[in-house]
Amino acid sequence: MQTQLKKYGVRNSHHNTIAPAGTISLLANNVSNGIEPIFQASYTRHVRIGAHEQEIYHVHDYAYDLWRQQNKEAMPSAWIDANTLTPDEHLQMQAAMQVYVDNAISKTINLPIDFPYEQVADVYTKAHALGLKGCTIYRPNEVRGKVLEATNTCDDEDGCTGC
Repeated sequence: MQTQLKKYGVRNSHHNTIAPAGTISLLANNVSNGIEPIFQASYTRHVRIGAHEQEIYHVHDYAYDLWRQQNKEAMPSAWIDANTLTPDEHLQMQAAMQVYVDNAISKTINLPIDFPYEQVADVYTKAHALGLKGCTIYRPNEVRGKVLEATNTCDDEDGCTGC
């Protein structure tokens, strides 16, 4: 068996994947073994439930809430979220892991609404040049709207202070 693995490798779509990430990780209190950074410590999630209806949820990151419960000081400088990283930094992180993963990596680059449309192709071109097997971007627009919306403040009654 080991001889065959050395000769032919492993072809298994689930052998080395990196998930859950993003939305999927919400099922586990936003705990993830993936490389997806959190969107933000606190944010609003818009969920479509019909063609013209949506539900809105206020979400707190689980790790952030634990930190705030155990520490009174500000978040450490190592704390970053998806909006802190540039598209190139997202790609570099994904590329660092891609060499160890047989499959495409579940990872989204959240672009700001004002990210120039003309530069979107550059993100995909760089992803290809880095050898990524997949690249997902999300850039909100006025037609589609926002799935995730940054929240700059939280209510103390929600257990979050100083987001």
